[in-house]
Amino acid sequence: MTESLRSLTPKLTALGALLALLAAAWYGWHQWTAPPAEVLLPRAACDLNAGPCTEALPNGATVRFAISPHPIPVMEDLTLSARFTGETPDRVAVDLNGTTMKMAANQPQLLPVGKQDFEGQTALSVCITGAMQWQALLAVDYGRTRYLLPFVFDSAHANDAPAPAPLK
Repeated sequence: MTESLRSLTPKLTALGALLALLAAAWYGWHQWTAPPAEVLLPRAACDLNAGPCTEALPNGATVRFAISPHPIPVMEDLTLSARFTGETPDRVAVDLNGTTMKMAANQPQLLPVGKQDFEGQTALSVCITGAMQWQALLAVDYGRTRYLLPFVFDSAHANDAPAPAPLK
């Protein structure tokens, strides 16, 4: 090995180590900032207007999701709640939108109110057509996995209720 190559070897080794360190740091940063893998689950087969719905998640946990009051009104304060059995999720949020008419973003995050309970507040927008079908997409994060569980329900204006029968 020549003298010039011998003096260059430590510099090339240091440069290689620095490049390896930068590559590892970039990979770690990318993994940390990448969005979670999303798993879209089948639509829940229950009616949130009738009360809470209980669904199993693929990781073995169970969620009991509710929107109250019942029936679910528009333009009134709503409480969204999720109670879990099994593993406690890292984050819980809901994306509320019309199934046939897209509305303004309404994505409340549910905050912990106990070890297994999460709760949030929101209100539904009013639709000029009156009654509307909504989807509440429950997003539940466990580490790098986000389960998306859709619930579909109907909501109507207070003035869409049937008129009382006339007095005789």
